[in-house]
Amino acid sequence: MTPMPFTITAAAREMVLDAQALALLSDDMTERAAARALLDHGDMGAALRLALRLMPRGYVVPWLCQCVRAEAPEGDVLDGLLVAEAWLRERGEPRRRSALAFAAERHYVGIGALVAASAAWSEGFLLDGEGREVAPVAAQLMAVVAAAALLSLASTFPDFDARSRAFVASAMALLPPEESA
Repeated sequence: MTPMPFTITAAAREMVLDAQALALLSDDMTERAAARALLDHGDMGAALRLALRLMPRGYVVPWLCQCVRAEAPEGDVLDGLLVAEAWLRERGEPRRRSALAFAAERHYVGIGALVAASAAWSEGFLLDGEGREVAPVAAQLMAVVAAAALLSLASTFPDFDARSRAFVASAMALLPPEESA
């Protein structure tokens, strides 16, 4: 089976954007233009999910950690952040599995669990209940959980839309630059 080419619309489908969001996108758009179209339409969640999927893969977890750290996290959020940051410093299978265990112990619920899951699903394999590798991690999973972490974080503030817009604007800065005319 030949993999689908990576395009704006393929990325949007991977991120399960709804029909309204998909209708705003085309494959001839730049990454920034696609995220901006969703943002201008007022769909911050779709814009953030797509931007994270289009962001260079190696940027997602460090950027997510930076965004979460800027909010002075406490408790479980801080614990999940520390696990993800440990993986960033030492990108080995033991650190990845530690992040996966942290997220799984919390049933992937909560900002801290989602931040840890983003590190755990940045590479490697999904594991079964006994720790055996069962399948490679799908490329979009890291972006899915990273977006969920940031949208959950945004929901803790009085102005969800403004906070979400700020996250999208920050993410867009990490997308490939647009060509100047």
